Amino acid sequence: MDIRLILDFLRELQQNNSKEWMDRNREQYTKAKDEFYKVVAYLLEELRLFDKDLYRVTPKECIFRINKNDFSKKGEPPYKDHFAAGISPGGRHSPFANYVLVLSPGNSRAGGGMRQPQPKQLELIREEIDYCPGELESILNAPDFKESFGNLRGVQRKMAPKGYSKDHPAIDLIKCNGYQVLHYFTDEEACAPDFTERLLALYRQVKPLHDFLNRPLNEQT
Repeated sequence: MDIRLILDFLRELQQNNSKEWMDRNREQYTKAKDEFYKVVAYLLEELRLFDKDLYRVTPKECIFRINKNDFSKKGEPPYKDHFAAGISPGGRHSPFANYVLVLSPGNSRAGGGMRQPQPKQLELIREEIDYCPGELESILNAPDFKESFGNLRGVQRKMAPKGYSKDHPAIDLIKCNGYQVLHYFTDEEACAPDFTERLLALYRQVKPLHDFLNRPLNEQT
């Protein structure tokens, strides 16, 4: 698994983001993509040791395309400037919480959770927070978790959602529109020999968050 090769390719892509350049450098892209696949395959194999819900998931299902979608604004670069994976039951587009990996020069990160739950998902998560006061807060405020990830990412509503009092003891969490945490890496850290082990350590920390977020979704299936 050659992380440096991946970052070197992406650095060149950031400076030459065009179809013409990509066509000329298709071989380098293929090599970088294959290395990223190896990383995700290894992580998935190790994740299955402590997350049984990932047994039937394949690396291909978890890796996002580097092409931007067809709705990109005219004149925008056609390719993303990173490789990314969302590892969850059902793959990158499943409704469940996912283990995140993004490799990007100067901006690599890993973590987990749900960045933008759909309305029904969000409703179920808010109900779970209401039913189990203090549980999510204790996960997020555990000292090791806090040191690794800091605060939740995402937008928080100004007003309490319908049906919840502004005086609810967990109103700050109920007002969130997303429940994702991330840890950032320098390029030197991402290229270090222990990088994948550091990723797995982060994923073990994020597993209790996934258990909480996925619980109400599993109860609906």
